Parts: sequence; structure tokens; C-alpha cells
Amino acid sequence: MIWRIRIGRWRFTWTMARTQHVIGVNSILDNGAHILMWDFDDVKLPTVRETLEYVQRVYELPPIYILETKRKSNYIAYCFKRVPWRKAVEIICSTPNVDYGFIKYGVYRQHFTLRVTPKGKRKPVLIHIIPSGVKEDAYITHLRNWVRYETLEDGQEVKVKELRLK
Repeated sequence: MIWRIRIGRWRFTWTMARTQHVIGVNSILDNGAHILMWDFDDVKLPTVRETLEYVQRVYELPPIYILETKRKSNYIAYCFKRVPWRKAVEIICSTPNVDYGFIKYGVYRQHFTLRVTPKGKRKPVLIHIIPSGVKEDAYITHLRNWVRYETLEDGQEVKVKELRLK
């Protein structure tokens, strides 16, 4: 639940929600380059696969690893290709069906983050690899920026109530 009170040009916000801590990994590598990451919420697996196969062809990308984070509806994906930040944003933004919040917060923070630990009983599980003749030029061992962060518990719905006083 989010309560907002606006008094003139001032806004006061109070948030109340059940959260949990998870661990994620950031896209940034030691040399300032990034690997590619995607987050798909409420998208069917065939659509995720077709979308990523298209992007892989257009940008000549190495294999893409698809993990299921919520049964039959939520997926994340990794591609171990080193790209400059602006190119990573271009590729992710040109991918249909990517979660808008993932893009928004990634651009704001200047790196993308994906959860790697369970959220409740949901653990990311590798379910498909899109093969490619292009070699990877980054590896999981190059990922050095792991973070602990808060996320809403499963089933939490964000409701906003706003009161305006002039």
C-alpha cells in the first residue's frame, strides 16, 4: 500500500508492504562493458523464445540462456556478450515484451539487475538455451557485481491512495 498526501507543491509518501531480501547480479563487467539481460513478466515461453531468437539474429549474438522464474509466465534471459552500455540499452529496448520496469530501473541505475536466488518458493531454473554460431566473449566468472536487495513478496499488489490538499 502506498499513501500519498499532496499539500500544495509538496508530496509526502508512505509505503507499507511485505518484502523479502534476494540476491541479484548486475550486468556491468570489470572493464565497464555490460552483458545482456532481459526480464519478461506475464509472457508465454514461445513468445519469449521467438522474441529472443529475432534479437539474436538482428544483433548477431552468442547463445542466450532462458530461465523460468514463475511457472509458465515469467522468464529472465542472459547473453554473455560484452557490449558498451548504450548498445546494451539499445538491444534491450528493441526487444518486444521486455518488462518496462526492468528497462526503466536499469536505465536509471545504468546497469541491469536480475534475481538469482529464490523468491519465496520460486527459484530461477534454466529451461532453454538458444544456440548460436557466435562465440561468447564474457563468462559468468566475469560477473563481479552481486547485490542484495529488497523486493515485494509474492502476491503483494501495490495499491496507491492519494489525498490532495490545496
